[in-house]
Amino acid sequence: MFEGEADDEDMSPSTCEPPSGPPVFPKGAYSAEAQGKVKAPVKEVWKVFRPFGKPCLEYWKIYESMKIEAPGKDVVGCVRSFVTSKTGSHIKERLEWRDDINHVEIYSLLSMTPPPPVTMTNVYTKVTMTAVGEKETEVKFECTFDVSVSFAVSRIQDKQKGAYMACINGLQQLFHSEVGTLEVVVRSAADLARTDGWFDADPYVVLAVNDGKPVTTKVCSSTQKPIWDERFQLPVTSRSRNVNFTVLDRDRVGQDDIMGTANVNLDELTSDKEKKMTLDVQGGGTLNVRLYLKMHDKPKEPEEGEKLNKPVAIPFLAHVAQSEMDAIKNEITSLIMMFAGPGQKYEMSDMTRLRTHPDVPLEEYPAACVPLPTQEMFTPRKAGRLMERLMEFIASMGGILVRRDELKGKGIWNPWKANFSGNLPANEKLIEEWQKDEEFCRQYLQGINPMLVTLCKDQSLIPAEMLGLKGQGKTTLQLMEESRLFIVDYAPMLGVPATPGKVFYAPIVLMYKEKLDGGKSRLNMLGIQLTRDKGINEVYSPESAKTHPNKYMFAKMHVQSADNNVHQFLYHLGYTHLAMEPIVVALHTHLPPDHPIHRLLLPHFKDTIGINFLARHSLVSRIVPITDPMFATSTVGALIMFLNEWRKYNFMDMAFPKELKRRGFDEAGTDGLEGYFYRDDGFKLWNVYKTYVTGTVNRAYYDDQAVQADKSLQEFCKMTEGPGKLHGFPREISTKKLLIDCLTNIIFNVSAQHSAINFPQYDYDSFVPNRPGQLTSQMPDGPNDMLESAVLEALPPKRYTSLQVLLSYMLSMPSQTAITGVEAMKDVYPEVHAKFQTQLQDLSKEIKGRNEGLKAEGKVAYTYLDPENVAMSIDI
Repeated sequence: MFEGEADDEDMSPSTCEPPSGPPVFPKGAYSAEAQGKVKAPVKEVWKVFRPFGKPCLEYWKIYESMKIEAPGKDVVGCVRSFVTSKTGSHIKERLEWRDDINHVEIYSLLSMTPPPPVTMTNVYTKVTMTAVGEKETEVKFECTFDVSVSFAVSRIQDKQKGAYMACINGLQQLFHSEVGTLEVVVRSAADLARTDGWFDADPYVVLAVNDGKPVTTKVCSSTQKPIWDERFQLPVTSRSRNVNFTVLDRDRVGQDDIMGTANVNLDELTSDKEKKMTLDVQGGGTLNVRLYLKMHDKPKEPEEGEKLNKPVAIPFLAHVAQSEMDAIKNEITSLIMMFAGPGQKYEMSDMTRLRTHPDVPLEEYPAACVPLPTQEMFTPRKAGRLMERLMEFIASMGGILVRRDELKGKGIWNPWKANFSGNLPANEKLIEEWQKDEEFCRQYLQGINPMLVTLCKDQSLIPAEMLGLKGQGKTTLQLMEESRLFIVDYAPMLGVPATPGKVFYAPIVLMYKEKLDGGKSRLNMLGIQLTRDKGINEVYSPESAKTHPNKYMFAKMHVQSADNNVHQFLYHLGYTHLAMEPIVVALHTHLPPDHPIHRLLLPHFKDTIGINFLARHSLVSRIVPITDPMFATSTVGALIMFLNEWRKYNFMDMAFPKELKRRGFDEAGTDGLEGYFYRDDGFKLWNVYKTYVTGTVNRAYYDDQAVQADKSLQEFCKMTEGPGKLHGFPREISTKKLLIDCLTNIIFNVSAQHSAINFPQYDYDSFVPNRPGQLTSQMPDGPNDMLESAVLEALPPKRYTSLQVLLSYMLSMPSQTAITGVEAMKDVYPEVHAKFQTQLQDLSKEIKGRNEGLKAEGKVAYTYLDPENVAMSIDI
């Protein structure tokens, strides 16, 4: 029985008399319409649609909650109140008319909170259902309304149509969601990766069609070669694209470990034909399965090899693309309306799941500010600088084909230099030395991603196959005992689903501190292991390079490709851009403009929401994400990788000093590693920030009790940690020390940290062989070395090469305001401001002096944490 209905007032279509006729309602000057068909008899569709309250949520997914207000009876004249999922708006509507014989309903809009930017009156909606044959129903929505300003009509019409189509599509999915079935037999697996050192696993498989509920096999105990032989029957819908397999190791204590993943595209299957497959498990090993696809209601018998999933998939995807285009158009229109009206408040919204991959719970991401507040729109100067940068790139690309032809035959890597011309200078030293082990290792300390190198003090982290490596006559374990062993583990890549045509690994790299003459040292290569299989992992080292130089070089390129993907989506987009956005929203929501913490932080949030808005509609767009063809993970794989790592993230534990300490580095440099300028300059800049923040907090708060009593500050914290989903952010701050640590961490992240991992991009990414976003070939098997031509063929297509250069050039655009230009406390606490500026200038001089010395020695300067180069905010 539906909510709010009583037995004696139930009006089923089979028993009620037709009403004499609807009353006359005011007809507005404007109208909006939407119609579509549902493949079910009209009586069945009407029976599902008819309830005016909570049951609507079953098919009308754009609403978060819905109920009929007291007395709760679903009759003409009742009022329903509901909340929209996307904006959180509270809306009330009244049921004005219902005709169960002719399947007609009329309802009116009573109120909307918060009120829309323009005044709407006389809003009436009529819903009519008409039988089309015995098994199909046409559903039509007609809305009339008056509005205070005519320029808003188009926007309102689009919003109404979108809401109505969401209802029709929901009904369609409810009645005609299954278009076939997929029978899956999970047979066995072999050579699965170990997750617990030397111990055998307890593997089981979780499988699901991408839009369906997962099912699970039994657990096979203590084996790397499990045999399940279990059969499952899964529904296939018009949304179905892939069947995904995840192999897990059952742990008696703690969370089960992922051993690897595999997937099958349903386009590879033919209806009514069984297919046996041996799938490569991303993470190690193989999985043996049998698949049998059976489609319903086929319009014709398939020809040999015909892919029956395509006729279902293509119209559906076209509809998704159009609906997403409409969503973006609505956002832009809304932005224009807000600009012309009172403006938009700062509001948080969860990231919505991709319709092409509804199994990925993107709502777990840090919350975003949607829609874009007018205050966060780029200034004309900023927009002009972005356009200027783009035009500089386009101008520099002129004649690129001629340059490529001229460079052919003058060295296998020279054609990649064709990208450099005009405004795009070449990093000649990098191009000359990128293949050397010393340069490869230097980039972990001074390059674009200094976030992964770790002092290795735990033998269990070292793969067995790498224990035999030697550096300067010392074994791996001897180097570890002398604190000279360093490791980089690309474990985040393990959970990323594979994309056809792209190849990536989750490598493990060992490096060591090489002792040089004169008491100097440097980081140098020990070895690379790309795979994590059982006992068959090949290790590539400087020793193997003597006989297989191209294989060794290709292994290093695979490592740099993995590093490019992890850097870009985890440390850059994830931990800086997305993670910091909830703080900005909470600041504007709960800290008034004259609050000292608001004044302190405000400059450090300039353009952050605006640049994130741009990224969501370009780099990781819902329709044509720029990053999809560029990177090995593809966009969805990258989002999955960040999601997996985000679940482990803790804001305070990721503070610069703690994060460095966890990897074995401290301010005193007890690790003994020379040239780690990210560490050296970072600690100095952190200390300057902390002194600055301490001065501000000491003047703003007399003692800990004053901090605890600041209600605005506490609400700011609750919103950031709660709805903002910034894990590890203090839910409340009761001491000055915790407030100082938290604020220092915020300012460092949005300025120094982002600058250190963003601005080096052009220097290192623009020469694609040094850091390819993707490679298209696996490491070759067999005893022989690779051909140089095979290495070249594995590099990204030329069109993606230019895209990688463009992205690196755009993202490296210098900030409009460096940290030395911040004047937040100049008028509030002038002595704090003066000390801050003096310390920044002193540090800048110190770093410049160091860099001049490096240049004199023919070495590379590290400029990214010079305060004069550090952006005050995430503004690009």
